[in-house]
Amino acid sequence: MSGGTVRPLYATSIHNTAAGGDLQQMKGLLAEAEAWLKEYGNVSAAIEVLKAEIAKLEVKR
Repeated sequence: MSGGTVRPLYATSIHNTAAGGDLQQMKGLLAEAEAWLKEYGNVSAAIEVLKAEIAKLEVKR
């Protein structure tokens, strides 16, 4: 990651940065997002796994 401000990778941050028109900020955020994905992977898939596990446990109740 570049040494600047740390931004949470929420959709709002990404959309605001894209709309802001600052090329350096956009490139910096893109690098942060790509590094995050490399480290943590596909969060959407992980959420689906979590939902499935919750559903299994709720059935057992």
